[in-house]
Amino acid sequence: MTPATPTRSWWAAVFDLGPHAGAHWTALRASLSIFVPLVACMASGRGDLLLYAAIGAFTALYGRHELRRVRLATQAQAGVVLVVGVVVGALVATVPFRLWLLVPVAAAWAGVAVVLAELGRWHPAGALNPVFALTASATVPIALSTVPAAALAAGGAAVFALLLALPGCTARDPVRYRLSSRRLRPSDPVGRHAARYLLGIAAAGLAVATSGIGHPYWTFVTASVPMSAPDLHARLTRAAQRVIGTAAGLGVAALVLATHPSSYSAIILIAALQACTELTTGRNYSLGLVFFTPMALLLGDLMMPASIGTLLTQRALETVIGLTIALAATVITHERRTPPSRTPPCNHPLDHA
Repeated sequence: MTPATPTRSWWAAVFDLGPHAGAHWTALRASLSIFVPLVACMASGRGDLLLYAAIGAFTALYGRHELRRVRLATQAQAGVVLVVGVVVGALVATVPFRLWLLVPVAAAWAGVAVVLAELGRWHPAGALNPVFALTASATVPIALSTVPAAALAAGGAAVFALLLALPGCTARDPVRYRLSSRRLRPSDPVGRHAARYLLGIAAAGLAVATSGIGHPYWTFVTASVPMSAPDLHARLTRAAQRVIGTAAGLGVAALVLATHPSSYSAIILIAALQACTELTTGRNYSLGLVFFTPMALLLGDLMMPASIGTLLTQRALETVIGLTIALAATVITHERRTPPSRTPPCNHPLDHA
C-alpha cells in the first residue's frame, strides 16, 4: 500500500521558485508599454496624466502565455475595463467627498470586475488591476474638465500595448470557459469570490475614508492581492509573500527615492523596474514586489509628492491594513471544500501594486 503524501504547508510555498517561462518577452512588452506613453505625457507638458497612462499600459500584462489571437482578445477586454475604471475613478475624484463615495463605488466595481475576469478567463486573474485603475484614479483630486484627457491617456496607452502584442505567438492553446448565470449565485465559487471582493473592498474603503491615509488606493490594492488567489492555501501564501516582498521593496525604494530622480530619469527607472518586475513575479511573487514597490512609489511620488519617510511609512501601514482586511474577508467567506482551480494563481504585480 502506497503511503499518503503529506499535505504541503502554505508557508513552504512562499519560497517556491517557478520557471522563467519566456518572461523576457513579456518584460520587454511591459517596459515599452509604460515607457512610451509616460514619455509622451511628459513631452506634451501633461505630467498630470502620468498615472492614467500607466494604468492603460497595464493592458500589456494580460495573456502572456496565450496565442496571439487569444492574447489580443484578452488584452482588448482587460484594456476596456481598465479604461472604464479610470473614467469612473476620475469622475469620483472630481467631488469633494470622493473618499466616502469611493466606498460603495469601489466595492461594486470589484464585484463586477471579478466576474468579468472569470468570464474572460483572464490571466492575471481576479480584479486587482481593475480595482487599482478605479481607486488610484479616484484618489487624485482633479477638475471635471480633466476627465476626458485622463480617459484619452489611458486609452492611448492601452491601444499602444495592443499594438506591441501583435508580433509573435506561442504554442500553447488555452482552454476557454464561459460561465452560466446559475454559477453567479452567492453559494457558488464565482459568486463567493465576488462576495469576498465586495466585502473586502468595502471594508478597505471604510478604513481609507476614516483614517485619512495619504495614498489610499494602496489599501484597496493590497486588500485585493490575496483575494485574487484561487483558494485559502494560495491566499495565505500570497499574503505572506506580500509582506516579505513589500518589506524588501521598501528598502530598495528608499535608495531609489534618495537619488531624487528628475521627471525623465524617473520614467526610465519606472520602465526598468517594470521589466524587472515581469522577469521575477512569475517565478516568485515576493521577488516581483522587490522591484514593483519602488516603481509604484516612484510613480506615486510624481503624482502626489511627499517626503521619503512619509511614503515608506504609509506604504507599510497600508500593507498591514489591506492584508488584515483581505484575510478577514477570506475567513468569513471561506468555502468548506475548495473546488479545483481552473486558472493558475495570479502571478502578477498589480497583483503587485
